[in-house]
Amino acid sequence: MLWRTVLRSSSATWLAPLLAAFVALLLADDLTAGVTPGYWPGALGHANFALHFVAPACATASAWEGSRLTRGNVTHWAPTRSGLTIALPLLAPVFVLGAVGMAVAAALTISTGQPDIGTPPVGVVLVWLVVLAAHSFAGFLLGRRMPLVVAAPLALILSFVLTAYPAAMEPLWLRHMVTGGMSACCSLSQTPDWRAAASALVLALGVIAAAVVVLTVLARRVRTVLVTVALVAGLAGSGWLAYGLPADPVNARPADQLQCAGDNPRVCLWPELSQQADMIRANAAEAGKRLQQAGLTVPTELTMESQAGPGALFIGSWPKPTASQVRSGVGTALLPSEPPACDERGPFPGADAYTPTAVWLALTAGADPQDLARRYGEPETAVATSILRLPRSQQLAWFEHNSKALRDCTTHPAAAPSPRAQETSR
Repeated sequence: MLWRTVLRSSSATWLAPLLAAFVALLLADDLTAGVTPGYWPGALGHANFALHFVAPACATASAWEGSRLTRGNVTHWAPTRSGLTIALPLLAPVFVLGAVGMAVAAALTISTGQPDIGTPPVGVVLVWLVVLAAHSFAGFLLGRRMPLVVAAPLALILSFVLTAYPAAMEPLWLRHMVTGGMSACCSLSQTPDWRAAASALVLALGVIAAAVVVLTVLARRVRTVLVTVALVAGLAGSGWLAYGLPADPVNARPADQLQCAGDNPRVCLWPELSQQADMIRANAAEAGKRLQQAGLTVPTELTMESQAGPGALFIGSWPKPTASQVRSGVGTALLPSEPPACDERGPFPGADAYTPTAVWLALTAGADPQDLARRYGEPETAVATSILRLPRSQQLAWFEHNSKALRDCTTHPAAAPSPRAQETSR
């Protein structure tokens, strides 16, 4: 069959503009929400969400082609050609359909994130294509076995259920086996955990291998054994790779990608923030100086590496920081990032100390009070503001008491000063 005839008669050709419009118009908000500006893994990772809809479209179009092949009795017209040789020309437009759908999704996320540093993780695109090919082969085989009126809607429903529903199931690692689990990736301080992507890749390859066996092997017993081996190997390998992964499979970004400058403090930033580096470093240094003047000890290195080593302070990782966010990040970095281990075994009275102490540190570092009120709330900001009116020694005593309360499960937060005590301190 001529390629122009294949393209003209394929259901994928007619479905492609509809799928592109669906992704561009109905999925745009979901795809672009939360994309990390300037970061390639964040841009392509969020495009992964479109797989829940593009894969069912490929499965449906393939089921249509498989059913059309059976109705036309094509396999009996060319008995010397294998089923795979006959299927591939019919599936080629379907593969293009999937590529078009994901290209539209990627265009949306890339235009939102506008990454301009580094190179895109092409492995993500490879996972997309292999997963789409698996759904296409499975839909084609379904179409060969069932009438069109049953095969097409069944392929659509099964494909959507298998890609979308595991995200709402337990255990959490099941979701990574079907789509790679990158829809929420990644902040600037994170990189994708490629175990999740490899899990989806292995399962998809197992499905493709089983489909190829069905289309090429004639002996029924041999075909049954090989299909079983392919599917079991795909499921076992995929499950082994995904087992134990959290809902968001990410790793800490390598520290050697940081760009460090300055001295006391030395400020280390991710390269995507190079255009804002001067503003960030100036505000971080000023915040550190203000905290030292208040009597607090600030390490000589301020970094965006979440796993900061000894003598360094993790100040946050923002895609588009403001001066107030930088100063707030430096201040609140002096607090413990997690509650103490005893919190899991009993009550933790110090939990109430976190918010007012964080606001006090941010205000001391020079953050905007209005920003803090929007983030932490008016009452907590008012408490922290009242502490700032006390003499420095009393402020330090209040902070040290609350800092201790945040590190054990026996110390209660320090009480806020009464209005009368504030008047006396003046």
